[in-house]
Amino acid sequence: MTTVRRDLGAIVVAAGRSTRMGGTTPKVWLPYRGEPLLVSSLRTIAAVESLAAVVLVVREEELARAEALRPSLPAPLRERLHVVAGGRERSDSVRCGLAALAAAAPSIVLVHDAARPNASRSLFERVAAAAREHGAAVPGLPIVDTLRRRSADGRSATVDRSGLHAVQTPQGFARELLERAHAQPADAAATTDDAMLVEALGAPIAWVDGEAANLKVTLPADLELAARLAGGATMERRVGLGHDLHRLAPGGPLRLGGVDLAGDVHAVGHSDGDALLHAVTDALLGACALGDIGTHFSDKAAENRGRDSAEFLRHAIALAAQRGFAPLQVDVVVRLEKPKLAPHRAALVARLAELLGLPLDAVSIKAKTAEGVDAIGEGRALACDAVVQMGRS
Repeated sequence: MTTVRRDLGAIVVAAGRSTRMGGTTPKVWLPYRGEPLLVSSLRTIAAVESLAAVVLVVREEELARAEALRPSLPAPLRERLHVVAGGRERSDSVRCGLAALAAAAPSIVLVHDAARPNASRSLFERVAAAAREHGAAVPGLPIVDTLRRRSADGRSATVDRSGLHAVQTPQGFARELLERAHAQPADAAATTDDAMLVEALGAPIAWVDGEAANLKVTLPADLELAARLAGGATMERRVGLGHDLHRLAPGGPLRLGGVDLAGDVHAVGHSDGDALLHAVTDALLGACALGDIGTHFSDKAAENRGRDSAEFLRHAIALAAQRGFAPLQVDVVVRLEKPKLAPHRAALVARLAELLGLPLDAVSIKAKTAEGVDAIGEGRALACDAVVQMGRS
């Protein structure tokens, strides 16, 4: 029986701020093929036989969220996974990852951007093999487009593309070499990858052919392109409809969409009475044929009294993910006389986008009054209707 040499450690960097992606949700948490984007690389790395340990580096405020992923991961990965908080710059986060790998003491370390979900097992293994042989290796592809450099005055000039390549991750290094590179003073903000730091030591960098599908998700359109490159262009889509109505009673604030709206009324309910989140939860469950909110959270159960409705929605998202579905888009209509929703719409959209893991432009919340008709028009009730689109690759 051949014994597998587990000499490989991996650092998956997922602590960036995603400023170019837009929205309030970091791109590594956006849904991709039924799971958060960052999970794709973790699953691929887990299949590499020589893996001794893998470190997922996230923002400090996302540590609990990352740990919550552990039960859904393959058993070998759960046992070898460490989740740590990163730093302000990418190089700071890699150093945090290196520290977390110290106990496993791998001889080779792969550093990979979580925003590259399509890197294949073969690429991880080829980069690791090249790093074992040469001490450092990076993958990439030759530049095929004509390049032009634009100056500050708006003029441009052609740049010779001969020999130019676009560098990808994972990048592989002898652990001792990478630790020495990160111990040297450097401009962290100007350091875009680990090969730059290793190169500054005078160490040679071996070349490995990259993969066209190994796209880095940077802009919103990149998510769909990455799915197409991974063979996920034929996505199953489903639509669910949700509705909820609550009586209103004197005394604010009004909890709606996970936001407390100042005013002189509140919704009467067994939980926190959040009609918006109840409607969205019902729509999501309906799209996946998972029953309704009452099936999962009885209004007779004591543990649900006063409960935050965001927990209902998170539970529904988790159930949908087990079937491979993730939210793609949501449209909500709130029927309410007062308080007026317009001043709060941005906050409501941001909160719902955060809960669903969606960009802001995939979340719509509209307000309607009942023109004095029925209980809603008389200010005695509010109602919400939601349509949620779910996708499964």
